[in-house]
Amino acid sequence: MATTKIWDVSAYVSKLLAYVANKNKTTMELEVKSDNKAENLAAEILGLPPEHFLHEEKKFVTGINCTPENANEVMLALLEGVDSSDIQAYHGYQSFKPGEVTPDVAHAIGIQLANELWGEDFPIIVATHIDRGHVHNHFCIPATGFSGKRYHDCNATYQLMRKTSDRLCREYGLSVIENPSKDRSKHIAEVHAEKKGIPTMRDQIRADIDAVARREFTIKNFYNRMRSLGYTFERRGDFLRIKPYGYNMFFRLDKLGAGYTEEDIEARIKKNAIERQWTPIPFYQPTLREKPKGLYALYLHYCYLLGVIPKVIPKNPEAYAAIKEDVRRARMYSEQAKFLGKYFLDTKDDLIQHALKVRAQMDVLYKERQKLRNKMRWMKNPDEMQPIRDQIFAISDKLKPLRKEYAMCKDIYDRSDDIEKTVERVEFPQLVEQERQKAALKKNGREER
Repeated sequence: MATTKIWDVSAYVSKLLAYVANKNKTTMELEVKSDNKAENLAAEILGLPPEHFLHEEKKFVTGINCTPENANEVMLALLEGVDSSDIQAYHGYQSFKPGEVTPDVAHAIGIQLANELWGEDFPIIVATHIDRGHVHNHFCIPATGFSGKRYHDCNATYQLMRKTSDRLCREYGLSVIENPSKDRSKHIAEVHAEKKGIPTMRDQIRADIDAVARREFTIKNFYNRMRSLGYTFERRGDFLRIKPYGYNMFFRLDKLGAGYTEEDIEARIKKNAIERQWTPIPFYQPTLREKPKGLYALYLHYCYLLGVIPKVIPKNPEAYAAIKEDVRRARMYSEQAKFLGKYFLDTKDDLIQHALKVRAQMDVLYKERQKLRNKMRWMKNPDEMQPIRDQIFAISDKLKPLRKEYAMCKDIYDRSDDIEKTVERVEFPQLVEQERQKAALKKNGREER
């Protein structure tokens, strides 16, 4: 089950080559016995440890139309006359299902793939990385070929790359994704926000679409209601895009995830209309509702103040956008307040000490995980690798809450100075006014001179 990807690189080609052909990522150490039969026999009889045997290194780096040693020189010669701000190279990627393929087979597939796709006109470096829990290939291709033509990266060339990779995987008896999911991968900003526990604008857009689509029965009313909430719609080519009020960028509906394309939204609204036609209207039966009390009532009151359960959806787009931003910040501050109270962090020193403690725990887990990865690098049997891989995944699960806590400590520390200044302005207005007057007098004195 190989997955592929390719993207442009505007940095120096030498940096890309250094990463792709990194010795620590592409080298496997093999144990071989000495040619001297007497030494081998003595080692076996004495039961000597593996370090008494010879070690050989096998590096999974291959050059096509060049060598790993002169690849940088060849590619730079082809890129002469190209502006440094333009695309310098392309970085290809081919990843296999964990435990399904050995480094030798993966490297052979990578060489065949590179030859078929780019071998006629481009120098290529093919490198197989074995330092992770899954074997994967990297490709370095200059943006300009021997013919002087630039590589054209588009949907057609990527589809050819994916189809060729699938065909080679079938030839080697590997699994292939027959029906790729239509759901798009998450944006990198969403990934970082989830690690920090911060709600994203995409989450808010999806929540608003769900809320409006749940109670509308025509697509026209849906778009009108979304516009009343401050959203702007724009069609770019075959795709419809949406922009929240106060933002400069649009979001494509088909990239918000499954269930948010034009067709999906229309189907949801059409389903509402069908259900409305056949749903009988129940008779009104008054019931006695007990008034909320205690902590639950206080919670509902704060939700109402924060706008989580607004009484009426405001028609002013600017006001609604401000409410959404306030809700997002309130959630973030609430999480941070719970965090400070949980660990009794009253001062900056307490916060720093807790952050150092969390960082120390993270470093221990990082080292433990790296040891397991290094141990798995020399293993070939998938059955033996699976228990170690499970341990690596377990350590990664332990690291997730620690990384979130560490990021929260940094965010609180960075914001604490601004909060102190705000508190001083509120609690000591007279001192602030005196300082402002002194500054004004000094400025007027310099102007008179």
